[in-house]
Amino acid sequence: MPFQKPQRTVERVFIHCSASDHPHHDDVDVMRRWHTDPKPQGRGWRDIGYHYFIRKTGRLEEGRPLEETPAAQAGHNTRTIAICVHGLENHRFTGHQFNALVKLCKEIDAAYESQVTFHGHREVSSKSCPVFDFARVLGLSEDGSMTQPPITDREDPVSPELERPVLRLTDRGDAVMILQILLNRHGANLLEDGIFGRGTFEAVIAYQVDKGLKPDGIVGPATWGSLG
Repeated sequence: MPFQKPQRTVERVFIHCSASDHPHHDDVDVMRRWHTDPKPQGRGWRDIGYHYFIRKTGRLEEGRPLEETPAAQAGHNTRTIAICVHGLENHRFTGHQFNALVKLCKEIDAAYESQVTFHGHREVSSKSCPVFDFARVLGLSEDGSMTQPPITDREDPVSPELERPVLRLTDRGDAVMILQILLNRHGANLLEDGIFGRGTFEAVIAYQVDKGLKPDGIVGPATWGSLG
């Protein structure tokens, strides 16, 4: 989805993290429910507070319409765009996410002819949000301008790709989600939910049989290596 400049005035872009690493929360619709559910379970807002949400896989999802002011930085929402990157722990953000963030911010910067600046939520809040080094990822100068090469143009990434541990039936987590994405690229039709259930198990078996691997349903180095 290429960035389409809204009619309203925009001067700043704020980067957020979602304060959760749970695979079930890696979805813009979950964030929307958190923000729109009545209090005290939710915030009672009319829509999600962010304009964009970036999943662990790097998938970019749209939230609140760009023509509307966000509800993400209390007291600092006017003339801004809000982007949320799913995650809580610094080491668990992925290169896919950073690539997607850089691409989106480059498009925004180009659309505004470098007249917008980029900031972290923590600059206007007591929260440590986002917890990753967003300025280094985006190549920001001290005033928030994109003047330096972003992380995707360098040889020193700030976050490795997700680890690929041995996976078995009943496992859960980000690595299972990556497994499901790779299996789907090879013809499976799995829900990318981060849960190694019966469907994922059977898809692993089918893949192993097709590739001449030991069909044990366990995803070890050989299966990971074959998936690519």
